[in-house]
Amino acid sequence: MKDLERKKTITYRWWRDDKQDIKDEHIAALEESANERIQKMMADGYTSGILSDQIRMSDDDGEEGIKYSGWFEITIPE
Repeated sequence: MKDLERKKTITYRWWRDDKQDIKDEHIAALEESANERIQKMMADGYTSGILSDQIRMSDDDGEEGIKYSGWFEITIPE
């Protein structure tokens, strides 16, 4: 019997556009945002790309929320 096994590594990174620390309460939302974007991009054949989101969970986040940027990359080890 012939088997096939492959591993893919997905790496992503977020940062705040205002150079401040990422707020702890935004981490789950950023993870969800990254996962949704990466799945969509993978379906379109991409293995890397940019991430962008604006999160507002409280009045402390300002009227428009906090802007985040990021990137992702999918690699297949040899």
